[in-house]
Amino acid sequence: MPTQPADVIVAGSGHNGLVAAAYLAKAGLKVQVLEAHPTPGGMTSTAPVDGMPGYLVNEASIQPSLFRTTTIMKDLELGSKYGLKMQVIDPVHLQLNYDHSSLALWRDAQRTADELKHWSKKDAEALLTLYRVVHAAVDIAIPMMQTNPVRPDPKAILKAAARTLKHRKELVAVGRWMGSTQLEALEDTFESDPIKACLLIGLPFMAYDSDISGWSLIYMGIITKYGVAMFEGGTGELPKALIRVIEDNGGSVRTSAEVEELVITAGRVTGVRLKGGEALHARRGVLTAFSPKRVLRDLLPAGTLPPRLENRVRHIPTRSRGFSDLKLDVLTKGRIRMDKVEQWRGDGIDCRLPANGYHSYEQVKAAQLAAKRGELSPHIPGLMQIGTALPSNRHHAPEGCDTAWFWSGLAPNDPREGWDAAREQIGRSIISDADHYYEGLEELDVFHRVRLLPDIEERFFAQDGSVYHVDPLITRFGPLKPAPGFAGYSTPVPGLFLTGSGTHPVAGISGMPGQNAARTMLKLFKREDKRGTAAHAIEEAREWDRVEDAAVPQPDPAPAAQS
Repeated sequence: MPTQPADVIVAGSGHNGLVAAAYLAKAGLKVQVLEAHPTPGGMTSTAPVDGMPGYLVNEASIQPSLFRTTTIMKDLELGSKYGLKMQVIDPVHLQLNYDHSSLALWRDAQRTADELKHWSKKDAEALLTLYRVVHAAVDIAIPMMQTNPVRPDPKAILKAAARTLKHRKELVAVGRWMGSTQLEALEDTFESDPIKACLLIGLPFMAYDSDISGWSLIYMGIITKYGVAMFEGGTGELPKALIRVIEDNGGSVRTSAEVEELVITAGRVTGVRLKGGEALHARRGVLTAFSPKRVLRDLLPAGTLPPRLENRVRHIPTRSRGFSDLKLDVLTKGRIRMDKVEQWRGDGIDCRLPANGYHSYEQVKAAQLAAKRGELSPHIPGLMQIGTALPSNRHHAPEGCDTAWFWSGLAPNDPREGWDAAREQIGRSIISDADHYYEGLEELDVFHRVRLLPDIEERFFAQDGSVYHVDPLITRFGPLKPAPGFAGYSTPVPGLFLTGSGTHPVAGISGMPGQNAARTMLKLFKREDKRGTAAHAIEEAREWDRVEDAAVPQPDPAPAAQS
């Protein structure tokens, strides 16, 4: 007998796909997860480096922040049963200055303000005021982030309304801050370079001078209210734990299985066809967990969507910001030191552990403008962290060696030099600049790899190399993400569902898109069962079973006995 069809196929094993699959499996559905790459986890994977035995790298994301606002750890027993552990990184960022002084962003806002007094007492007071406003925005937003944006849970609406009333005195300030440009918000609030540079380097979601880009400072509220953590053992421990949940509940995860086409029967998505031709059936539906533009434009058979919706899909922004993301991994033959930075601080913290920036405010602004012109800035601002600084990650490199992680959102979409020259120049530039703070980095470098837009697209199946899957424009949030008509995880095509960074609410390690998608699917399946509207899908699955049974070679009947 052939393998029975799954109830739900989840295409893509990024953490949101796995979170959704785990919830669906725990609810009693038979789930099969398909991953195109040999390593599961998508942007949360931890993997070896070809040709460099003994080294492991976190391939993309490293710090979960919004994940800590959810109930996912508790609901799926990730910690209590499956051993997943997180360590809060405090301070989460250091802004390193050329003289080796530094400003730390602590979870305790007052502690950050006290450090900021070294450069400006006025800025220290302004920072605490900003935190009060940002905390109000976070408090109001979280309930609406953890529900369906098109059909929100009434409890979430009531909670958000109550919190809005609680923070009514801050609402005018929230509106003024969120409605401004990021540059305007920073320059109106602060005068000293360290705090302005710090709050620009790590938040290049939109063009710094575009209206409503000030909203990105909401990240400050996440830092202090919930803390930012790392998974002990590497980011890949998250997908490993989620896969164990899925398998313990009767599901399966299959790698090296790239979905090439969605299969439609009688107007409903009933399965997928893999690269190579293999067809897999799903009784209840298919959930995709990668770039929605690619799903809706390239994987649906032509003509599935009406022209008006096809047009919306074509215009989902994935390359509209004028700049793109890059990731650099550096493997070393010895230990990177930060003695000069740590000597200046004198407080005993391991400065290698936070994700640190080390460029000035003007350098950050200049880098974004250069990227929008297709040029490589002489300095590439971003965040660097020594992955092996976390004690549980020391096995990621041979004894006495390190791995360094660097991310920037300030690379060109189309570098004039071409991609190969850009990779080489960017790698040299970042390592050279970082060596001033990360002592010995240039000399110790035995291997480094730069991933730019086409590399990110190829490795993570991210349309146009966007780690966000949909450009993080405020006009693409909530019921407009990824596009009107596709925002509620279910789609206009019955049996097709969306999750991942390109769906509500945000990218990064949050798990909220996966959790929200699973809840939406379970509610819909329950309604279908009550109304009998899924009966045709069940009958299609039975027909699929009959066809597959007929295709299985049967033994020849025994010859008739001779009389």
